[in-house]
Order: sequence, then C-alpha cells, then structure tokens
Amino acid sequence: MKLKYLSTPLPPQERMMPVRAMTASPNMNKLAAVVEDRTIVLFDDKGAQRDRFSTKPIDGKYSKRSYIVLSLAFSPDSASLAVGQSDNVVFVYKIGADWNEKKVITNKLVQTGAVTALAWPFDDKVLIGLIDGKMRVGLLKQNKCASLYKTEMGVIGLATSSKRTSFVSSHMDGSIILYNFASKTQEKLCTHSCAAYSIAFTAHAIVAGGADRRIMCYSENGIVQQTFDFSSVDEREFSSLIADPTGQNFVAGSFDRLRLFSWNAKRGNFEEGNPLEIENLYTISSLAWKADGSTVYAGTLCGGIFAIDCCVKRKMLRSRFETTYVSPSHVLIRDVTTEQRTSLLSRKGLPIDEIKMMGEDRFVVGYTASTLIVAELDQGRFSEIEWTSGGNEKFYFDNANVCLIVNVGEITIVEYGTDGPVGWIRTELTSPHLISIRLAERGVRGLEPSKKIAYLLDPSTISIMDLSTGAQEHTISHGNSIDWLELNETGRKLLFRDKRQRVHLVDLAGPDLKQANLLAFCTYCQWVPTSDVIVAQSGDSLHVWYNPDHPDQVTTVSIKGDVEAVLRDADRTEVIVQESSAKVAYELDNTQIEFATALENLDFERAVSFLEKARGDRCYAAIGDMARVNLLQQTIELAAEAAERIGGDGTADSRVRANIAKLCKRYKEAENIYLEQNNVEDAVKMYQTLHKWDDALELAKATNYTGYEQLKATYYRSLADTGQDGKAAELKVAEGNRAAAVQLYLKANQPAQALRLVLHDEDLLGDEQLAQSVAVSLLKNRQFDKAGSLFEKLHDFTRALESYKNGKAYSQAIQLARVQYPQRVVELEEEWGDALVKEGKHEAAISHYVEASQNVKAVEAAIRAKEFNRAVQIVDAIQDQTVARRFYEDIATYYAESGDYDRAERYFIEADAHQAAIQMYLRAGKWAEGYRLSAEFLGKEDTTRLYLQKAEDMENNGMLAEAEQLFLAIGDARRAIEMYRAAGRSDDVVRLTEKYDEDRVMDVHKELGASLEADGELRAAEEAYLKAGDYDAAITMYKTRGQFSDAHRLAVASGSQKNVERIGYEWAKSTGGGAAVTLLNKLGFLNQAIAIACESGDFDFAFDLARSGAKDKLPDVHRLYGAHHEDEGNFDEASRHYIDGGAPGEAVKMWIEDKDWHRAEEIATAHAPELLNLVYDEQAREAMEAGDFQRMESFLLRANKPLSILDFYTNRQMWPEAMRIAKEYAPGQIDSLQKNLDDAELRGGARGVDSFLVQGREWEANGEYLRAAAAYLKVNPQSTENTALIRQCAIKAADITIKFLLGPDRNQQLIEVLLASLEAADASEKAAEVHIALGEHREAIMALCRARQWGKAKAIAQELMPAMAAEVDAAYKESLKSEGNVGELIDVDVIAAIDLLIERGQWEKALDTAMKQKHKPLLEKYVAIYTGMLVNNGDIEKAVEIFLKYGICTNEEVFNTYIKIFDEIIQCPASSPLEEFHRLSLVRNLMLAVVQGLGDTETSSLIEFSRSLWAAHFMAFHVALGTAEFSPETQNLRLRQQLALLRYSDLIPADRLFYHAGIAARELDEYKNVGFVLLNHFLDLVEAIDEDNPAMVDSSIFEGTDIPLEIPLPREQSIGREEVEAVKDWVLAMSVDENAEKVLPEDRRQTFESSIVDRAGNVSRMCVISGYPVLDQRVELGNGLDANKEDLNRFLFCLKQAPNDQLHDVQSFLSSAAKKPITLSI
Repeated sequence: MKLKYLSTPLPPQERMMPVRAMTASPNMNKLAAVVEDRTIVLFDDKGAQRDRFSTKPIDGKYSKRSYIVLSLAFSPDSASLAVGQSDNVVFVYKIGADWNEKKVITNKLVQTGAVTALAWPFDDKVLIGLIDGKMRVGLLKQNKCASLYKTEMGVIGLATSSKRTSFVSSHMDGSIILYNFASKTQEKLCTHSCAAYSIAFTAHAIVAGGADRRIMCYSENGIVQQTFDFSSVDEREFSSLIADPTGQNFVAGSFDRLRLFSWNAKRGNFEEGNPLEIENLYTISSLAWKADGSTVYAGTLCGGIFAIDCCVKRKMLRSRFETTYVSPSHVLIRDVTTEQRTSLLSRKGLPIDEIKMMGEDRFVVGYTASTLIVAELDQGRFSEIEWTSGGNEKFYFDNANVCLIVNVGEITIVEYGTDGPVGWIRTELTSPHLISIRLAERGVRGLEPSKKIAYLLDPSTISIMDLSTGAQEHTISHGNSIDWLELNETGRKLLFRDKRQRVHLVDLAGPDLKQANLLAFCTYCQWVPTSDVIVAQSGDSLHVWYNPDHPDQVTTVSIKGDVEAVLRDADRTEVIVQESSAKVAYELDNTQIEFATALENLDFERAVSFLEKARGDRCYAAIGDMARVNLLQQTIELAAEAAERIGGDGTADSRVRANIAKLCKRYKEAENIYLEQNNVEDAVKMYQTLHKWDDALELAKATNYTGYEQLKATYYRSLADTGQDGKAAELKVAEGNRAAAVQLYLKANQPAQALRLVLHDEDLLGDEQLAQSVAVSLLKNRQFDKAGSLFEKLHDFTRALESYKNGKAYSQAIQLARVQYPQRVVELEEEWGDALVKEGKHEAAISHYVEASQNVKAVEAAIRAKEFNRAVQIVDAIQDQTVARRFYEDIATYYAESGDYDRAERYFIEADAHQAAIQMYLRAGKWAEGYRLSAEFLGKEDTTRLYLQKAEDMENNGMLAEAEQLFLAIGDARRAIEMYRAAGRSDDVVRLTEKYDEDRVMDVHKELGASLEADGELRAAEEAYLKAGDYDAAITMYKTRGQFSDAHRLAVASGSQKNVERIGYEWAKSTGGGAAVTLLNKLGFLNQAIAIACESGDFDFAFDLARSGAKDKLPDVHRLYGAHHEDEGNFDEASRHYIDGGAPGEAVKMWIEDKDWHRAEEIATAHAPELLNLVYDEQAREAMEAGDFQRMESFLLRANKPLSILDFYTNRQMWPEAMRIAKEYAPGQIDSLQKNLDDAELRGGARGVDSFLVQGREWEANGEYLRAAAAYLKVNPQSTENTALIRQCAIKAADITIKFLLGPDRNQQLIEVLLASLEAADASEKAAEVHIALGEHREAIMALCRARQWGKAKAIAQELMPAMAAEVDAAYKESLKSEGNVGELIDVDVIAAIDLLIERGQWEKALDTAMKQKHKPLLEKYVAIYTGMLVNNGDIEKAVEIFLKYGICTNEEVFNTYIKIFDEIIQCPASSPLEEFHRLSLVRNLMLAVVQGLGDTETSSLIEFSRSLWAAHFMAFHVALGTAEFSPETQNLRLRQQLALLRYSDLIPADRLFYHAGIAARELDEYKNVGFVLLNHFLDLVEAIDEDNPAMVDSSIFEGTDIPLEIPLPREQSIGREEVEAVKDWVLAMSVDENAEKVLPEDRRQTFESSIVDRAGNVSRMCVISGYPVLDQRVELGNGLDANKEDLNRFLFCLKQAPNDQLHDVQSFLSSAAKKPITLSI
C-alpha cells in the first residue's frame, strides 16, 4: 500500500484550531468532523462539504464555550452520530440516511466526567470512555448507561477489534486494558512506556503510540510483538493512530508526516512503508479511515482536513471494472458504468492472486493461495472459504443469497456475507432446478429463521436438510423421477413436479408430512415471489392457489399461450404469458396474496392493514369468516336502502354506522349510536349476541330497561347451561350470597376462589363441612399450598405441613415448622434445596442447603449456579479434605475458563491438581507462570527439559512467538535470539537482544548490517548500521560500491563535516576533470576538497582543482606543497614552493631550523627583509645557548636590540654587564636597573624588613611623615610572615596619618592602602578612627560592626548618624542569629528568636518561648502553623497533642485543620481496639477543647464542632465498652450507641455506620427487623459507592428522624467484599421471611427510638451515655449535660464490675465536659 495526497476537503487556517475528532460512516457515504466552533461538519464520499449542524451544552443555562467536543462515532447503520463532550454528556443525533433529513437528538447520556473516547460497535450499545477512568456502555433503547469497569486513571484512547469481539482502552498512566464482550471480563494487558494517546486494534496486534516517538505492537496477551522506534531520527510524538477496516494496515500521524504499516503474512509481522510528508501540515490531531479502505482522512492542528489515497495498484477488468488494490489482500471493485462499488477482502490476510467476473458480470470470484472469495455486486456481500483450487470447480449463481460450487460430485454452499461454507451435500444431480435453498428469506413470527436445502439423493428421492445443524429433517420418496422442485421462502412447504408432469405440494411444518396432488399435466409451476401463493399452468388454464393450506380452493383463469414468468412489485402481481402475437400480463389478486401471506407469517397487523384497504367480504370469505361476510353483506344492503331513502352513499344511516362500528370492534361507539336513536333493545341485543352479558346487564340497569330481570334470569340460565358456574359465583358474590358463591366455585372446579371467600369470612371458616369440601377440592386440583393455608387456619398443622410439602411451598412449611415442629426445620430446608435444584434454581438452593448443614449439596448447587465465591466459602467449611479437593478442582476449572488464573492456580493447588494448573497456564500461553509452577512442583530440571523440548517443537512448526515465550520462561533468551536469527527475523533478534543482552545490541546491529550488505540489501544494511551508530560502516559500504550520492547523504546525516568533505572529495576524484570542479561547487566545498587533496599528498589533483576552479587557492597549494617537501627533507624544492606561494618567511624559518644561516639570510635579504632580525635573533640564541655571550651581543646589536641584551643580563642578575650595556646603549634604564638591584638584594635577605622599620623611624624623626607612613606600610605579607609586626606597623602608619597627613593636600592613594592594610591586619577599630578623622561616619560605624564593637558602633551612630542606629541593631541581631545565640536574641527580639528555633526544627522550644510571652495571639499563630504542617505531613496524633498542650486556636482559619484532623482519624482504620480508642479519645478531647474555647455563643461553627465532639465521644465510648467484659448491659448500651451514631452519618463514613449498627441489631431478636432495615440500606450505599451515584440511595424510611437523608458518599467502601457478600446472603434470607418487616422501633413520640428529633421537629435533650433522647428519669450531670438514668446506671455498673483504663478515660472525659466529677455515687 502507498499513501498519496488526494484532496483537501477543508483548508487549514492561519491559527491553531485543531480538528479534535473525525469519524467515517460504515456505509462509506459520510465523513463527520468537529471544527473549532463546536460545529459538526458532514462531507460526502467525494470529500465535498454537504451539511453542518451545531452541538449544544449539557444544559441550556451554560454558554456555548463551556465545553468542547472530544470524540465522535457513527452508528453501524450510519444513520446516527454519537457526540462526546467535555461537559460530561454524550448526545446521539439521528442524522438519517439522506442529506435532507432533520437532525434530531434521540439520546442524552449524562456521565460522571468528560467524555474522552467513543466507539459504537453494536446497534444499541455505545462504548464511552471518561476522564475519571470509567469505561461505560450506553444502552440506547433504555436511554441509560452501565459501568463496564473503572480505573484510577482517565481513559485517553479507545479502539474496537475489526470482528467486534472485544475492545481496548488506554489510560493516562500508560496502562492498556482489554475487554471481551463474550465473557464480559477485562484484563490489564500491559503498561505502555508512556501515555498511549494513540491506539489501534488491528487483526494481528494492539498498536499503541505516544510522546516517546515509539510504536509498540502488543498481542492480546500483552506480549510485545514489534517495536518501531523513531526516537533517534527526525520525528515527533505520534498524535493519532488508526487501523483500516480489515485490520491489515494502520497509519500513524505525527508532525507533517503520515507513516504507513502493513501486515506481511509471510513474515508474520508489520512492515513500514514509505511515509507521506506534507510540508506545513503540522500536527495531525485526528484520523479517520473510509470503510472501504480506500481513503484516509487526516485532521490537523490548524483546522484542515486532507484526504489521502491508499492504493497498491490499479487495473481494469473487461474494460468495465476498475480494481483498486488497497492492500495485497483487499481489492475494491468499481463498475465504471454504474459507479457501483464492492470490496473483496481476504480476512485471513492472504494476497489475492486472481480475480474473475462471472454470472453475467454480477458476481466476482477471487483466488488466494488457500482460500476462495465469492462476492455479489448488487449488495456488496462477500464470503471467504478454505479452498485449494484445481481449476475444475463450477459455480452456480442462480440463487440470490447463495453460490453453489460443484466439484467432483460435492456441492459446497456459500452464503454471501458469511465466511465459511453454510454446508456440503453430495449428489450427482447438480442441476439448479433440482436444488432449492432457502436461507431465512422470510421469517414467521414466533419461529426461529430457518436455513434449509432440498435436493435429490437419487432421481426419485428428495432430501430436506437443515443447514444450521447439518441434520437431515425429511426424506421424501416418490414413485417417479422428479424434474423440478422448490421450497417456499419460509422453508415450510415444498413444491415438486415429476416426469409425468404432476405437481405435488408437501407441508413440512408439522410432525407428519402432508402431501397433496395439486395438478396434472403441468407445464409451468412457480411460487409467487415473497408470498406462499402458487401459480401453475395446465393446458390453456392458469391455476392459482391463494391459500396452499386448502389445496381444493383453487382459482382458474383461461389463457392462450405459455407462462413465462411471474412478476411482482409493491402494487401488483402479474403472470406473463407468451401468446401467439405478443406477451400478455394476467393480473392476480394482490390483496389476497398479501392477506394470505400475512396469515401464513402470523403477521396479523399486516393482514388487518390489507383488510382496511380492500373489500372486506371477499377477504373474509377467502379465510372462511362467514359471520363477518354476512354482517358486511347486511350492512351493504342497509346502506343501499338508506341511499335510496335519504340520498348519498347511505353511510349516514344509524344502522349502517352501528354495523361498521361493530365490524371494527368499537362496541361502545355502536352502543352510543343505538342510544342516540333511543333503541335500547338493539343495543342490549348486540351485547347478547356478542355474549357480553355484563355489558348488556349494565346497560339495561342504567337505562331502566323493562326486560332487566328477564335478561338477568336468561343470563343465569345461560351460565348454567354452558357450565359457567364460576361466572355465576361472581354474580352471587356481588349480591352478597357468599355461601352460594362458594358452592358454585366448587362446582366450577375453582377451589382457589372458594378458598378466598372462606378465609375472609369467619362464618364460612367455622362451617367445618364446607371448609373440608374446599380443602378436598384444592387437594384434588393439586393446589397444595392453598390447601395448606386452609388447614393451618383450621389448626390441622400436620395436614397443613404435608400440603405445603406436596405443593413445594417450603417457605410456608418452614415458617409453620419453626413454631409447631422445630425438629423438622432442617429436613424441610434440605427438601426445599432439593426441589429448587430439580427446577434448575441452583442459586436459590444454596442458602437452604447451608441452613440444613448439607455443605456438599450446597457446594454442588453453588457450582451449578456459577456462584463460585460462595462455593469457596462453603468448601472451606467442609472437614473432609477428600471431598473438598474434588470441589476445589471444579472451582479452579471455572476460574481458569474465566481467565482468573491466580484464583484458579490457588484452588488447583488446594485440590492437589498441580498438573492441571500447569496445563492451564500452558493453554493460556502464560509460559512464565506455568514454568514457575512446574518448577515448584515437578522440579526445575524436568521443567526446563519439558519446556525446551516443547519450544523446539514449536520452532520446528513455525510457531516462533510461542517458542520465544517458552525460551524466555526458562531464562534462555540466547536460544530465542538464535531461533530468530536462523529464521531470518532480524527485527526480533534485535528486540530480544535489546531486552536481554544490552551489551551486544550494537554488535548485533553491526552483524545484521554486514549480513544484509553481503546479501546486497543495502538499504536494510544501512538501517542496521545506523541503529548501531556506525555511520562510517554505512558510508564505506556505499563508497566501496561507487554509490557516492548515498554515501554523501549519510555523511550529511552523521553530522560530521569531516565525513561530508571526505566523501565529497572522493566523489569528485572519482569523477575527475572539470566535472569534479562542477560537483564540488554544487556541494559547496571546493576549497575544502583542495585542502583534503593537500592533506592526502595528492598535490597534482589539488593543483588541477585550484587551476580550474579556485586560482586564489594556488598560493595555498604551493605553501602546502612546500611544507610537504620540507617534511620529506627536500628543502630546495620546499624553498621554491614557499616562495611561489608567497610565503618566503616559511622558507627562511625552514633554513633557520636547519641552521643554514647563509641560505636563511640570503632569502630574507631577497624576499623578506623584515625577517633579517629573526635570522640574527636565532643566531644570537644559538650563541647564547653555546655560552658565547660576546657573539650573542654582536648579533643582537646587528638586530638593533640592546634592550634584549639588557633583559638577558638582568634576568641572570649579571649586574655589571647589565650596567655596562645600560650606560652605553640605554642610559634611561640606569635608575630602574638600580631599583631592581635594590629589590633583588631585599628579596635575597640582604636587608629584610628591618630596613623598612629603620627608614620609617628616620623619616618620622626627620618630619618626612608621608615617607615614614609609606615605609611602615611596606611591612606587609609580601615582605614578612610576622602578623603581629604587620598589625603594629599598620597601626603606627595610621597614627602618623591621623596626626600629620589628613590635611587638604592629603595623599588619597596612601590612605586607601592604609585602610586596606588595617582591615587585612584585623585592626577595624583603628580603621574606624581613620574614617572618623576623615569625616566618614558611616564607614566608621560599619568598621566597628565588623570589629563586633556593637556598643561603640551604636553610640557613634546615635551621636553622629541617628538613622543608622536601627541598622546597627539589625546587624547585631543577624550576628546573634548566625552565632545561634538564642539566649541573647530573646532579650533583643523574641520573634526572631522563635523563628530561629523554628528554622532549627525546635518547634516545641519555640512554642514554649511563645507561651512564656503571655501573648495568646502570638502563641496561637505558631501553634496553627506547626499543627497545619503536622497535619499535612500526616502526623495527626502529634498535631492533636500540640493543641491539647498549648491550647486551641479560635481563629476561623484553623477550623479546617480541626475538621481535617477529625476526618483523618475517623476514617483511618486502626489495627486494634486499643489503638482505635487512643485515636478516637484524642480527637474527642480536641473537639471538647474547641467547643469550650468557642464559648456559649450559638454559631454554625460551634454547632458543627459540637456534632463532631459527640460523634467522636460515642465512637470512643463504644470501643471502650467493647474492651470491657461482655455482659447484657454492655451489649445493650453498645447497640444504643450504634443506633444513635447514625445521626452523624454525614460526618462518619455512612456505609461503616450502617453496617456496624445493622450487625449489632441483628444479634438481638427484638432488633432483628432494625438490623434488616439498616443492612438493606447498607447494601444500597455499597451499590451507590460502586456506581458513584448518590441518587441510588433511598433514605425515605428515615424521614422524620435525625438521620440525615442526604449524605456524601465515601470515596471507597469501608467494609470488605466478603462481609458485603455475607450481608447480602442474610438480607436475602430475611427478605423471604414473612416475619421480616422494614420498620424502625418507635417510642411514645411515635418516632424512631434513637432519634432526638421527632416528626414535628421538636428536639429532645440527648443522653451523653447512649445518645438516645432523654424522655424520663433525667439525670443532670452539669454544664447542660443530661443522661437517662437507666443508661447511666448501665455505664456505672460496667465501670464497677469490669473497670479498665478506657472506661476510666470516658469517665474522666464526661467529668471534664460536665465540669464536675462523674463518680459511682451518682
């Protein structure tokens, strides 16, 4: 396949406006794309824009810019379009098949997150991927959604398989999940190397790509099959991926580029084709592939849409049919005369080798190596079957739905549109007239569509076969040979004609074949199309059977000729007869045909519609409904009479209107017509005739009809005569005569109705004889359950129990047995379970077997019901391990079939079926897991040998991917690599080497490149060399073969300019002459080539290039050639070329190096006089090195360089010689030379620093203060290491300067040196004096600060520069901080001291310091900061301790911290009750401190924290009671606390509260109904949490209580799955218990007993012991706290009888809250 630009349906814009989604319709007629303004644009199959419509937000109150459209999907019928939006909604638009249809929203599916991906695999189901990680399915018929699965990371990609059996979703964390539609299970395949924003599901792999510039191909087991890595080339991230409709190819879009990958069936992998690059295309944001595979549409970042042609080749067949090979296995066939298109596709991916047009060019046959593809062009259906052609097969295309392929006496039946043959038959009689096939062409309502074939076994025997099952249904033997046969369209009737021209009809629908002889001497016979009407000719008569079920009802028409055909359309049916001169059409009764066909199909609505269109009497007569025929005829006569009497058509007459109403069964309308004419008698008579006696009596009574009593008597008599005693009984009941009604019901054999009357009438129940009669009748009618209820009412419990058992009413039986026969309950439970198992209700039987302690039966029922989780629970309870192991194996087998291999392995091991577990993994292709298990149980050595043998077998059979997995499982990656190397699968060799032998990756690439190079596959070799990073090898490969253009291309790509120039040079050299210069100029490096030629010693070529194209380079070549000769020792030639190259200096230097001073001086004199001095210098250097200083002086003087001589003598401290030269040639240098002499003596220690001191004192004594100070300052680190002396001299110099040298003409340079020396000598105080003397007050203060003389610095600042006092203080603080001197810092700046402690992490010292300041806001500030930090770091308990130690903060900004502490502690599970109490008591004490700190003012915050306080208190109290010794008092008090805690379900996870309250309640018999209510509500909460839908929770039962009706759903369940399943079982058992009621216990307020708020809204005081309302016996504890006396006594009793630390802590808390002691004396 190749990609080629085709057109631009939508031009791009000059700004960023991405096409975020596109989709192509399955019928190939439309393309939908979303553009920037949230508009959907529709294009036709030519790419022309035909329509557009705007989308809308989820709610009209939101603006148009509140969302964007992220995904689109067409329905399978192409008539609807799903639009996924970021505002959490999917709209389904019906856009119709035509362009003119109105766009209508048919579905609105609201989601829980932004819709990021859509797919529409089935007509009524849309797959929806959400940003919150959910994968949902939209059920369009119900207009609702269901969740398939949920992950933690958002869905970013979605793709369905080409066969629509499964789909994959990609997520933000890189995970890829596979979902199977059949098993309804999902499995995480793998985690991609990055977020796979681009994903496709091909027929051979799941393909993913993303920002890492790699495309990975995964198998459906998550194994990496191939990797295409573009990270090392000029490529950007892959922004989109799409597979073609066949799944054989896929296209990846990136920046300015589309890459094509096609499946190679021979190699078994994908291969990359040539990419398509379009400049300025920019990032491809979306892709769509036309359903016929011919065109790819690419949407771009700038709003453009481009059409890309996909084609391998094109050619013409018969000059009419254009064949386009989309891929070798996919061909598009277009009839150029009609533009009709058909696809021919090998779903096995095999190349189509040959195509033939057959059947008058209406059918096409394609041949592959091992299959045959047959297609019909009218509807575009095609089928592929396994076939090895020998060239002898014949094709029959007479049937519109199937093709018959005849080959060597065997007929293969191929249904268009279905792969694989429908069936095979063997017969020698292969004429199309002797074979009839019907494939569900016309269905019958209520019956499965049939696929049948009728054919001849021999000339007189017909066989009827069901192609769906392959079973032979009937065999019909006939006395004569048969020459024609045909099934009707439903396959329920067969027509055949024998050689004697007799036509026979066989009804195949019944169990017995009914055969009728229709006609003799028949020359033509045919079923009328799309009907069950038969047309036959015999002589000059045309015979028509409109109702074949009545062969005697035949219509005969005379004709003059022979029947040729039967034609039918929507309006008429005609028989075409060829008469002597022309063709004549005889029209049949189309209405009868349609009517009879509708009746045959049981399509009564269609029959009625034709009755309405046609004359009814004829149709009714045709079906034998004479009553309606008579009524119609009577109506027609009445209408005719009325027409004569009143005019018109007579339908206005009341009698006519009434009859028409009766015909239409509108009897009420007929009644009104009669009553309008005051004709009550006819109205009553109408109802009598229709046997509608109730209506007749009602009408008679309402109109005071005089014959009412007689009518009533007639009705009773009629009921008695017709045996309708039950109806008579109903009338007796209405009259109030119940006893007579009972007798009539018994007479009518309706004992159930009699029982209903008896049970509701105590008088009848007291009539023992009557009751026994009813019971006997019930037993006789086998209504045992009702008989049991009657016996139970009569207190005959034994018979009642037996009746219940006989009627399998085990629920009533067990309920009765619990009271009357407790010992039989277990027996009844087992019988109930047995009965349910016989009925196939295995799931319901489980709980009954468990109740009966029949665990084995319970497990068997659970396994049959597929309730394997429950089965495991029950098996775990079976003591007999032999039995348990048998069940474990069955359970493991189920989990293995379901794909849950971890569970399956566990249970196989429990069953000691290790081999089965190993085989499970091997069948599933999970070789690593199988190896692990096998090594564990069979031994590593045997396992390795087994795997190795199997891997080798697979390798020999070509199953390389499977063999690879086995080799890897045993850790032998080397064998896998060698296998692929032997198979020539280089990509796989590289892939495995990269993964398992990284050190050899480059070597493998090089080896592969060398191998490919040897095979002549240079392009592939180049790719391998480049992957190995060996550009040189690739360049050399092309260079050695003279392919310099490729070598140059690679040299450029390598980034090495040297390589580029070298290849260009060699290319040019191979060309030679002027062509070389032209080439080098084209390449742009002629000069570099000349340089390379010179470097290579190829000076002839260099001179040629320079003379031909770069004459300015000739001197350079000469110079280089001269250097070459110099290197070779040919100095004369070198000298000549240096001079010719304009570089005589090089020649001079060459002779200097050779020490040929004469030649050097000669050339310098002639060509470079400026170099004469150099010659003299070099001769002087030679003399110097030889120690001949006199000769050196001579040459340097000739070179006019006396200073060089002077420097030479000075550097060697030859002072006399230096002074001699200075006096003679450089008098100006004498002073400097003397100074250098003095310095030298000083450095040599001749005088040392003592001379400076002596000089200083002398100059000071002589009054030369400036020189004295300068002398003292010469004592510095450069002159001595004595720091004390340096400091002393610096201070001395400062004193001199302050006293004598600070006048107006002061020496500023000296002062700067002095200040620097003072600072360096650590004499900042003295420096400060100098600054003060100079009037530099700021500098003086800063110097004192550096000297840490803070007092002096501040005193001077206050006196001379008050503004700097604060600056001195700040510096002082910073000094203290840097020194860590907290003690002094506190006295100076307490805030800074605290901050310093905090910086050191010494928070508690900081808080202690803040507390000592007695300033509450300061302390609160740091407490808030520290606790906030602790809470954010998860150290909740420490935060609470800090609050309790240092006090709480009443600042509202801290309230969120309190709430977060409460939430974290309440929701965090504890490992033990003691730990839980410790945490709860901490948060309780904190909340108490907060409430007390907020005071008595009623605020919303106080109310909120008060609720949190009591919620924590009751939870802690409940845990404390749980740690005490069990007693009825503690059990009762703990239950009351659990019920009271329900009012805080908006603060505490609701599912946890309702679970624990329900569990506690069900333990007490009197609260079992409460437990039922609470646990049922708990299950609602669990379901709502799973679906993340609060609306699923119905809290109406808690209305009128203090339990919140609306609560926030927890993020996840607090209770484990096993506990949830146990609750489900218990609630289910309670649901069938008649004693179970969904009610809450109420107190005298008629309110739920634990609620402190009654139904009127009145609030009672709360008991701080139980949480219940305080109604009576109130005990005041203090500070507004109350308790119920009974609850308080329970607590004190527990405290006294079983005291522990936890209960004492509760007592202490209550005392703190009440602000008075709570003691046992209370």
